[in-house]
Amino acid sequence: MLKKNIIIIVSILIISSFLYVIFTNKEDEVKIDNNINNSVNNIVNNKNEYIYQENLLDLNYTIDEIKLIESKIKDEDVRTKLLEKKYDNLSKFLSSPYFNLNNIERYENYYQKNQNYTSDEVVMNVEIGLDKDFYTDINEITDYKDVTTLVNKYNKLPDDVNFDDLVTIDKSYSNGGNKQLRKVAYDALVQMINAAKNDNIKLFVVSAYRTKKTQESLFNNSVKKNGVNHALLYSAKSGHSEHQLGLAVDLNSVSDSFENTKEAKWLKDNAYKYGFILRYPKNKEYITGYGYEPWHYRYLGVDISTKIYQENITYEEYVVKYKK
Repeated sequence: MLKKNIIIIVSILIISSFLYVIFTNKEDEVKIDNNINNSVNNIVNNKNEYIYQENLLDLNYTIDEIKLIESKIKDEDVRTKLLEKKYDNLSKFLSSPYFNLNNIERYENYYQKNQNYTSDEVVMNVEIGLDKDFYTDINEITDYKDVTTLVNKYNKLPDDVNFDDLVTIDKSYSNGGNKQLRKVAYDALVQMINAAKNDNIKLFVVSAYRTKKTQESLFNNSVKKNGVNHALLYSAKSGHSEHQLGLAVDLNSVSDSFENTKEAKWLKDNAYKYGFILRYPKNKEYITGYGYEPWHYRYLGVDISTKIYQENITYEEYVVKYKK
């Protein structure tokens, strides 16, 4: 009986050893095959990379420029585009975190006309659209109910906008009349006005949501009264006004003298805490397309408004930096 058990045990060991050798060899074969494939792929990739580098050299890119291109650009379609021609200032623009190769020719053209700008400024301005005249190459907005929607001279609301969340502003928060605002903005506005009151600051709404017809009438009247240039700087064409979003308010006074009031100063220092930004700040007219309006505030939510306030940037700049 013992002899029989020994034979069985020995047989099992022999079979196990045999199977181990077979599977081990198969695993080794798989590893070898994988290594061969990896080596072949590396050779092919290295060859393609070498050819790409040679093509860039033929276009008179320097070795340093080629290294920068390889470190910054991984997308094959984008890399192929660079073989179309030599872009003289590519290395300057590539250093910008907002760089978009699809706009490289626009960067080049804009830079030729504005060589006093840094490469970052060139890229930023082109991404905003400032290489094109205002009210040209207009994009029609489709997500206009999004609180973060950008409305400006390049982005137009459709004619058939319709909001189901408009609420009437209580007369204690306005100068009278039937003024409306979208609820999310109105709730924040009430908090802000109440907070200002606690600081002995009186704020009230003089203008809020506007229909397409109202905005059209206001712009046309501004043209008749002040001339087209003034109207373009201080009024918006229909479809291009934030008031039509139901998220913007004019507070207290639309007079230049409002800038020097304690109310204007309080707003500038505190509005972001309630989700509002000073939409058309001083010395940013070339970006926003509008003159300084210390009375015009736009609701965006606390997070975005805080970042814009802390970085002292416009909403156009914010969109390029964080949304694109």
